[in-house]
Amino acid sequence: MAPEFLRGEPSNEKSDVYSFGVILWELVTMQQPWSGLGPAQVVGAVAFQNRRLSIPQEAPPALASLMESCWAE
Repeated sequence: MAPEFLRGEPSNEKSDVYSFGVILWELVTMQQPWSGLGPAQVVGAVAFQNRRLSIPQEAPPALASLMESCWAE
């Protein structure tokens, strides 16, 4: 979920763009986002610490750039 949604703020199409970036990350890595963290830890990391998923070096440059753009503020 997008950071603003996790903070209980109004959401709009930007929230969908953020989520699209997460889906791209899942397709590139074939992993579950934030595995190893509990739900409350994910909320804290994403919503309040502004953390983003690490884009792997082997990701195609175009997709890496798109993910970064999706997560930009």
